[in-house]
Amino acid sequence: MFRHDDYQGEIGLIMPYEKDFCLSCNRLRVSAVGDLHLCLFGEQGIPLRDLLAEDSQMDDLALRIAGGLSLKKQTHFLHDGNSGITQNLSFIGG
Repeated sequence: MFRHDDYQGEIGLIMPYEKDFCLSCNRLRVSAVGDLHLCLFGEQGIPLRDLLAEDSQMDDLALRIAGGLSLKKQTHFLHDGNSGITQNLSFIGG
């Protein structure tokens, strides 16, 4: 994180090649089409849109998210040359 006393706000950089980058990752993202992405560099999203329409589906939504979290990998595999489906981090809010 970078900040300057003469200006408001701060700037942070995503540095995915940094050693142990994934160990402290606690980020999840929901794309504009309603898919939950567990990693910026994941292969696919978990569809949530069908459960976002009604408040009565909150328990099912929580179960689907919890089930998805059990699939979250320990690393993004960038060092192996695998960047998943993300051509541009802005695709899912990176």
